[in-house]
Amino acid sequence: MHEPRSSVLARAARKALTFAAMAGLAIQIMPEAKAVPSFSRQYGQKCSACHNPWGGLTPAGATFKLSGYRAMNGKDLKPVNPEIEITKDFSLPGSLPLSIITGVGLESRTEKREAAVGLAPEVTSKGTTLALEDLSIFLTSSMGKHFAYFIEFPMYETKAWEFTPTGNYEARYNTNPDKQIKFSTEIPSFEVAKFFWNNLFGDSAPRDSVNLLAGITHPPLAYSPGKVRLSVNQYLVYERTALDLISPRKVDDVVGGEPNDHIFRLSEPQVLAEAFGMLTFGKPVTDVGKKDTFWAEYHVGISNGANGKAANNATPSWYGRWVMRYYGQSLGLFGWKSTDSYSDKIRSTASLVNPNGIMSGLNNPNQVTRFGPDMTLSLAPWGIPVNLENQYMANRESNPLGFGKALKWKGGFHQINYRPTNTQALYVRYDYLKGDPYDDTRVTLNGNTGITRSTPKENDWIFGYQRMIQEHIKWVFEYRHHQFDDLAMGGVIPALGVPTNPARLTDDGFTAKFMFGF
Repeated sequence: MHEPRSSVLARAARKALTFAAMAGLAIQIMPEAKAVPSFSRQYGQKCSACHNPWGGLTPAGATFKLSGYRAMNGKDLKPVNPEIEITKDFSLPGSLPLSIITGVGLESRTEKREAAVGLAPEVTSKGTTLALEDLSIFLTSSMGKHFAYFIEFPMYETKAWEFTPTGNYEARYNTNPDKQIKFSTEIPSFEVAKFFWNNLFGDSAPRDSVNLLAGITHPPLAYSPGKVRLSVNQYLVYERTALDLISPRKVDDVVGGEPNDHIFRLSEPQVLAEAFGMLTFGKPVTDVGKKDTFWAEYHVGISNGANGKAANNATPSWYGRWVMRYYGQSLGLFGWKSTDSYSDKIRSTASLVNPNGIMSGLNNPNQVTRFGPDMTLSLAPWGIPVNLENQYMANRESNPLGFGKALKWKGGFHQINYRPTNTQALYVRYDYLKGDPYDDTRVTLNGNTGITRSTPKENDWIFGYQRMIQEHIKWVFEYRHHQFDDLAMGGVIPALGVPTNPARLTDDGFTAKFMFGF
């Protein structure tokens, strides 16, 4: 039986209060920030000029990024050490453009499965680890009037809060999980390398209005799924795919390897090329620094949609983003269209003729459409350090299992941030996803009959506190309550011989990190 919702909320509330007490204690005992690190060495700017705290970007930080790392609010930044001029338009940085971000942390998580009635009793798994959380090297700088680059080499990375258990398999069929949670880690060698060419038309167009970008990087979402975000926990709506939500088999068992190696995710860096820029509609570009200036940002691009790897099929993906900013507020729109998100290898490997298979085995395309608005509401222009971040997205995969059945789901998040000082941030976020009913158990194609029946629903509550001890050193405390429900019910799946009744997976976790960059 499912735990009553009142009990679940009470348990979450008790843990949130414990977290709040720890955060309150941290507020009292931690010293004030004083130092200046990293990227700011080139220009003598504080990290807080662009971040709040790092990695979330401020509006000024967005203009710095759009300018190819050479201007803020449309005004040129003068390097502390003069650049070494090679040609009229090309120069080398006068200081070493290298940064390192690393840290250690304590991660703790408890998972609880309340499987469908008649399958298995409730199962609980627990895990705690003290680990090196991240070690990344960054090379990033402008190089003269037009060219700039941003390169990231992740040397070590934990995955405690990405690709956490979810979906039909974990809630309904994984009735004998390990009682001791194994936190995943990876040792990548390369993740992001993006190259900018700003002011494509020179002085004939307004500054930074027409620029080009190419390389491997995250799509231009409203709130970054990469390291340039405040929260430790990933946004569900950017990370999830149809297979995550409805598959009755474990995704990485089905497709082989890690789930982010083969399955397209908005949360992963993509190989892409785009045109982008900022528009001030007849005003000088320096007016973007004024609260009452209306200005816009755009991105239009093409990608292979293969998570930073070589294209897994011959069909490109198209995307676009448009955002309007005024008086500290923003309203944006993002869209992504892939004509096929799978390779034929995935479809054959995951065919029902193979062990753990779920797909029909046909090579029909799986089109992916992601579309939705975002909005940031800020009270900062009126002297109140509070803002609300909102994302909504409608998602559709036309043929995720090859049986001609589409999966549609909707979701997003709302995060409220409070910054009592420039060195502190308190935040609360609610993530949510809800999928339409999916059932391919009465469809036979290629000699295979579907085995998937699911109605997915998922949500997160995130409570966080961060404190910058110095400009480049910070503490992070974050608590997460996550719940996945499969609401499908009625009947028996013939191929599996099991009833379809509601099933639930919950997990609660806490992270404490000490992070620094230099």
